[in-house]
Amino acid sequence: MNETESQIAALGVYLNRDVTSVDTVRGPQAIFRAQPGAYLESLKPLGTIDCYQTERAAAFGLERLGFPVVPSLVGPFTQIIVFATKHREEVLHHLALATRLLREGGRLVVVAANGLGAPSLERRLIELLGSADAFSKHKCRVLVAIKEAARINAPLRTQWEAAGALRQVIGGAFFSAPGMFSWKAIDPGSRLLAAHLPSTIKGRGADLGAGYGVLSHALLSRCQGLEALTLIESEGKALEAARINLESQSHPAALDFIWADVTQGIPLKELDFVVTNPPFHAGKGAVPWLGRCFIREAFSALKIGGRLWFVANRHLPYEGEIEGNGLIQTVIEADGFKVIEAIKVKGA
Repeated sequence: MNETESQIAALGVYLNRDVTSVDTVRGPQAIFRAQPGAYLESLKPLGTIDCYQTERAAAFGLERLGFPVVPSLVGPFTQIIVFATKHREEVLHHLALATRLLREGGRLVVVAANGLGAPSLERRLIELLGSADAFSKHKCRVLVAIKEAARINAPLRTQWEAAGALRQVIGGAFFSAPGMFSWKAIDPGSRLLAAHLPSTIKGRGADLGAGYGVLSHALLSRCQGLEALTLIESEGKALEAARINLESQSHPAALDFIWADVTQGIPLKELDFVVTNPPFHAGKGAVPWLGRCFIREAFSALKIGGRLWFVANRHLPYEGEIEGNGLIQTVIEADGFKVIEAIKVKGA
């Protein structure tokens, strides 16, 4: 099991063993970074369930199970569950928000894999709320605390709320926040690709896995011939940040923002160009098929003669997804990365 699967399993075991009186936790329920899983059935008898999840694949899984995803959480709630992520500032932000959204005496349940710093998170939760119980299973800890307003460390809560909020980064060039890929510094691959996108790019195009808009910003700043640009991103928070970052620019192109998982297909065809820095990690593990899928989807969306620009780690053989259907040129190799330009010459 990966860390997310372990957290789901650990929470399910805890809820099945929970000896707390049902009346104590009966009422509206909320989940930060909600994940699809059987544990949701254990919560249904308790009250309404508001699922907050900004990652599209997980949100789709929740919707498929009949649990709609909400854009924000508005309390009060009797119980709030927080799934930990690798972004510590985001997790602490969610803990701080949870203590405001819980009713007095409400229960906060935090699920954290050991590999995501569960022991440290337990100490921080105690620091915020005064006490917490811990249950261990599947290399995870399920941390449980009760809200008592008089015991909350208010200055710490304010600090955590601010640390996870949207802010200007990279010298004020972009708005970003914890929970997004490379949220406070442009990653080297995107920086290299952005620097080598030619000003001659024109027409209708897309930025796949757009993040908070680094590559799109470069295109809009440099390419006067753009007619339309669609950003597709699976992390909803990043997509909203991209909207803020790009809509303030002066440019002639029509912009569209789509919250979608590229690996499930994209609703675009006959494009003049696509740019992408395809992901190849899920959590802490390398998942090369992610990048290959991005390249296939990007090339499929191009018209004949359309151009794809992408960046990848030098050792990743993404060119194989294009060979036979396109002309491939390595624009530059530097710092362990390669920038590739490919022209579509026949249908993929």
